[in-house]
Amino acid sequence: MYLLMFIFNSNQLDVEKISLPDLVARVRKGENVEVVGYEGDVVFVERPKGVVKGDFAQEELSELKKRKPRGKPTEEQLELAAEVAKRLAEAKKLFKIIFGPKEATIRTGNGFIRVVEDGVKLAGFKSLEEDPVPLVIDVLRNYGQVRLLKPLK
Repeated sequence: MYLLMFIFNSNQLDVEKISLPDLVARVRKGENVEVVGYEGDVVFVERPKGVVKGDFAQEELSELKKRKPRGKPTEEQLELAAEVAKRLAEAKKLFKIIFGPKEATIRTGNGFIRVVEDGVKLAGFKSLEEDPVPLVIDVLRNYGQVRLLKPLK
């Protein structure tokens, strides 16, 4: 019983309560974050363990893994991720942002938004009208070409 209480209580310590501007500032600095809930104007975040892939076709995943550059995300990618985080948080959506070398991956709903140097790839969404894509599609298109990868059948 005490072990279960310890596990529950230790997980609670990982969750921070921050404001929306603080969330946007963290993303803009390139900090990986996972939004796990909301309460009024407070955003509950924790440090993500990584992006869980879920049920996606193997060719879809291979398309996402194509780039293996070194370094950190570009300033444009950080700004894009910050704006996407702001819009998703304003709509009270749960999401996770993981930064990699010259890329950002945003896991939200049933899909991924992968921002790379030459554009944006969407995986796991049936269309550009599927929630929450309409919230951020204009920002994604301003960054570069948006490709909707084929969903798993």
